Amino acid sequence: MRLDAGRRYLIVAAVLLGFYWLVPGGVPRALAQLAVTSSSCLAMAVALHRDRERRGIWLLFCLGTATSVAGDALAAAQGVPLPFPAWSDAGWLATYIAIGLGLVLLQRDRRVDTAGLLDTAVISGAGGLVLWVSSSGSLHNGFDFAEVVGLLYPLFSFVLLAAVMSLVNRSPAPVNRGSAAGFTAGVLSGLSGNVVFGATAGSVSLQTRWLETLFLLMFVGLGHGALSAATSPVRAPADATGLFSPTRLVFTSTALMVVPGVLLYDKYHELRLNHLPLALFSSLLFLLVPLRMWLSTHQLALSTAQRDAFRDDLVHQAAHDPLTDLPNRAYLMELLAAQMQRARRSGSEVAVLFVDLDFFKRVNDQLGHAAGDEVLRTVTERMKSVLRAGDVIGRQGGDEFVVLIDPVPAPAELMAIAERLVSRVSDPIMTAGGKAAVGASIGIALARDGEVDPEKLLQDADLAAYRAKSAGRGRAEIFDQALRTELEARAQLESDVRTGLAQGQFELHYQPVLGVTDGRLRSYEALIRWHHPERGLVPPADFIPAAEESLLICEVGRWVLATATKQLADWIWADPQTHRDVTVAVNVSARHLASPSLVEEVRQALHDSGLEAARLVLEITETALMDEPTADAHLRDLRALGVAVSLDDFGTGYTSIGQLQKLQVDSLKIDQSFLHADDRATQSLVELMVTAAHAFHLDVVAEGVETREQLDRLAAMGCELAQGYYLGRPKPAGETVATRQAGNDHPA
Repeated sequence: MRLDAGRRYLIVAAVLLGFYWLVPGGVPRALAQLAVTSSSCLAMAVALHRDRERRGIWLLFCLGTATSVAGDALAAAQGVPLPFPAWSDAGWLATYIAIGLGLVLLQRDRRVDTAGLLDTAVISGAGGLVLWVSSSGSLHNGFDFAEVVGLLYPLFSFVLLAAVMSLVNRSPAPVNRGSAAGFTAGVLSGLSGNVVFGATAGSVSLQTRWLETLFLLMFVGLGHGALSAATSPVRAPADATGLFSPTRLVFTSTALMVVPGVLLYDKYHELRLNHLPLALFSSLLFLLVPLRMWLSTHQLALSTAQRDAFRDDLVHQAAHDPLTDLPNRAYLMELLAAQMQRARRSGSEVAVLFVDLDFFKRVNDQLGHAAGDEVLRTVTERMKSVLRAGDVIGRQGGDEFVVLIDPVPAPAELMAIAERLVSRVSDPIMTAGGKAAVGASIGIALARDGEVDPEKLLQDADLAAYRAKSAGRGRAEIFDQALRTELEARAQLESDVRTGLAQGQFELHYQPVLGVTDGRLRSYEALIRWHHPERGLVPPADFIPAAEESLLICEVGRWVLATATKQLADWIWADPQTHRDVTVAVNVSARHLASPSLVEEVRQALHDSGLEAARLVLEITETALMDEPTADAHLRDLRALGVAVSLDDFGTGYTSIGQLQKLQVDSLKIDQSFLHADDRATQSLVELMVTAAHAFHLDVVAEGVETREQLDRLAAMGCELAQGYYLGRPKPAGETVATRQAGNDHPA
């Protein structure tokens, strides 16, 4: 284990002290004594170099040790016997002044630590009493200069003791444990030396090796304390509560034994002490100790109260959403479980409202997440204003809330509560980022006698909210048996789709896209079909919506990408002349567009098939483009690969003509509903779409061409591409080749 600087210094000091005890008296011993004090001065100099923040303090420590070395040198020069007082006393007394000032400055924190001050007063008073008892035997009726100088040593020792006790008892601690221990040991050693010298009335020579060792240990302790404080961080936890730490308990307990100890010492040694100071000190203890006990009790009660408040706050935080301060999902489930237990006992009903905000994602995208947070807080307050006293609202997560209705009213009133929530939430909200408009789709689920578990009831309410959102948003739906049957059928359908993918029940049909004026083949749109073993040919409208509600649509999309790119690559290889610039278009769902793996899946499909990236067109809807935050970035990456992007069903979604120049698309497909309308206004609108697309350098594909007249109108408008039953129906790959080879690509 690597030793720190303070411990390494203690080893050096121990060696020097051992050398001091081994050498004979006279000059060798004086040199050894000088080496010990000099090593302390050197340790303080290292502290001065390492700790630039407190360099003034360590400079005082260095000066104090240096004056002691100077005093030792003067004493050695004067020889034995040393007169008292002598010039060396000036150096030794200056040591106490400099070190004491350094210890005081080391705790410059202006905060008052009442507990520390009380402990310091008790311990320092006990030390002062011991010093007074040890020095009283040398006092005479009058004070001469020698006696005054002699009293300065115990007086300065008392000051050092008070300073170091204040340092040890202060919270938070200004120094680490090792440093505090070094300072304390050093000061107590010096105090012991002065007590011994005073108790013997100066009969013990300062050159006595035992007495000198006590003063040398004082410098060793101070050097260790300074070096540890400057080189090691404060690791000891601050005694912020003001309670007794083990160190404080030892010191204060010892201090309390001083008065009876002095009395016993006086009885057996007949010191004939003046008992007035003893009485005063006893009175002081009588006042300080109960005060200290009261303070500890008060601090303990305060600490307990703070701990309880902190615990309650942690419990609250664990059970509540930090943004809205509503019960979170875990706490909601506990409340719902308790409500259902009561329902089982009483035979009553339990009702849950699942509130899903509409258009909240748009708020985050357009106004920022700070505005989104503001909307959630406002919606929370609005819903609270609508609900009754016993109802509980919680945040499920994101933009989803759950309301526990208690007591459960009649079905009509329950629906009225939901409708009031929808109405109140739908009012515009002013945020720092601008006006926000959200709505609410609410699902209602009921259970009688606690007949279902909480998770199932909440899931039913969630599914009812989904149906409300699918039916047009801004409404409430009650979960019933019809919905349960629908969900079971949907779950079965999803399972069948997975089985169909695994067993090869799906195939692609290809519908040609032709040039409007020349009838030349330009592209194929790949359309998925499902040959169900029991239901026969299942159209996409019957299974794609179910797949889009889960990640299953991504699996379907991967299969379509791989199959379509391979098919076109095979056609190009078999008939390169006919397919010299033909592309294949694949529809990408909103969920698949948001998938982080989409770009890599497209890259892999192109690699496996060998198809050029420019031959692949990905068709996306306006809804997917607007509702998915990651759509723009993913389309940018796809176009960087060389893949083309087409905006499908243009005119039926949110996109305006003015937004075309900002979108990551290469072409747009006009929805067939515009071609089937024969009124002049709609035809003018189609012509405007074509003109605008060309202005932004986008190709135009018209969907749903079923008559010659529609094709002629498109040609007159300048639309270059078209598809529809008039030009060719979707057919399997084999039939598509046969039709092309028969020359029936263009009926015209």
